[in-house]
Amino acid sequence: MKKVLQLIFGDARNVASVAVAVALAWGAAQWQPAASGWVLVAALIAAAFWQAV
Repeated sequence: MKKVLQLIFGDARNVASVAVAVALAWGAAQWQPAASGWVLVAALIAAAFWQAV
């Protein structure tokens, strides 16, 4: 669990990535509840690629 928290809250870019991913998933849940999980997964994958660069 410690590693997961470090991954999420390691620096400002990580916090921003997670915040944007959760906000997108929440927005998708308001529009199409069944799609919110897929939006969250896609946003987190995109954030991982963004941080790898």
